[in-house]
Amino acid sequence: MPTLKEVADRAGVTVTTVSRMLNKPEKVHPSTIKKIRQAMRELDYQPNEIARSLSKKTSNFIGLIVPSARNAFFAKVIESMERYSAACGYKLLLCVSNHERKKEIDYFGMLRANKVAGVIIASHTQDIAESVTLDAPIISIDRVISPAISAVCSDNFNGGRLAAQLLVKKGCRQIAYFNGGVTLKGMSASQRQQGFEQELRAMGREPIIQTHLEDRFISMKYQDIIDSFFATHPGIDGAFCSNDILAAEMIRFACKKGIRVPEDLRVIGYDDIDLAELYLPSITTIRQAVEDISHYAVESIVHFGERPMPATTIFPVKLIEREST
Repeated sequence: MPTLKEVADRAGVTVTTVSRMLNKPEKVHPSTIKKIRQAMRELDYQPNEIARSLSKKTSNFIGLIVPSARNAFFAKVIESMERYSAACGYKLLLCVSNHERKKEIDYFGMLRANKVAGVIIASHTQDIAESVTLDAPIISIDRVISPAISAVCSDNFNGGRLAAQLLVKKGCRQIAYFNGGVTLKGMSASQRQQGFEQELRAMGREPIIQTHLEDRFISMKYQDIIDSFFATHPGIDGAFCSNDILAAEMIRFACKKGIRVPEDLRVIGYDDIDLAELYLPSITTIRQAVEDISHYAVESIVHFGERPMPATTIFPVKLIEREST
């Protein structure tokens, strides 16, 4: 592996000049920068970004902590965050906690040691606020962790209202809500259920709620629970699911049981992952603004201190009607 000295020799400059170019390029003449970069290309020299960060107050790394990389929604979040980070000249450090509080705490320690420019966190563990400390900005996704940490969320309450309105409009009389996520204090996603229930009751309907699915958040396998639920409530003709995978599982169950979708059962999902459009029948869903949320979170870290960060920023959702309703 080539060294900094070899790069300096090839470019005809001192090691100090190469180091200055890597850390404070604005203090190096453009023609010198061009020579050094040419030398780096010829030698295939890759700067050690983490080592460089240790000598500076911050690095060009942004930490992203998610509960799962298997979950299709978070896979979409990861892809968007990486793309926007790269566009801003930053690199993404991905940390997957698998719903383990200790892992989230350990990741914060690692990110703090590497002087990241900031952390974007989608925490799904209880009582994490007291352990979330960093000398850099922190942005929480879809959960209000504490008043000191800015959060960016979708308008989940309105998403629930839109789902309720559509199912009633389609003539559904026995309507159920299936929560396939995690129920924790401060979870913005819990407002989907609140909006759904409130809207149905305002229209004189009483929803049937199934909320004991959070242990399936990682595996995303719900068939046995759906089977058991329909055995108890065989008359359900409208279902609002808290994510698109759960909606797909609902449709799969209906197909196996000879229940026609949407003639006998109308199904609405949430998130609008790629699967929703590709599934057969395609899934009506509430689209979260993942691109806008990702862009906002990354920009907030990159431009931290240049503009005020609201305690909570909420992006609108959109009803995408497809074949399942």
